[in-house]
Amino acid sequence: MYERILVPIDMSSPETGARSCPVAQSMAKLSGGQVNLMSVLPGFNFPLVASYFPEDQQDRMKQNVLVDMRKIASKYFDNDPQLTIRTGKRSHEILKLAEEWEADVIVFGCRPKDALGGELMLGSCGITVAERAKCNVFVAR
Repeated sequence: MYERILVPIDMSSPETGARSCPVAQSMAKLSGGQVNLMSVLPGFNFPLVASYFPEDQQDRMKQNVLVDMRKIASKYFDNDPQLTIRTGKRSHEILKLAEEWEADVIVFGCRPKDALGGELMLGSCGITVAERAKCNVFVAR
């Protein structure tokens, strides 16, 4: 049913992966689909901001995130998923990759919101993606 399954993971709070990755693995097993595990790093879009960081900071961040993504991939997936790291605004980059990669579904995990007594909720990025995606969006709780 789902040939291309996109799984965005916020590496600053990877507990959402504990919800979305098992669901994506089940979908991939049932359909024989491919999984693309992605993360989006903040960009240093303005020269003034970039001047406060070492030149290789972005590359070092990508390498650290890639190591963490490989750990998540080996923990939750039988087959090695494709790993994608992008830089920029999270919702924009997720929607852009979903369209470029022709994703059939985006699997989002919820996070506990402390202000709501730990209730599982989508954040602003998840809501934006759910509202604007051209493919299905599955929310894993």
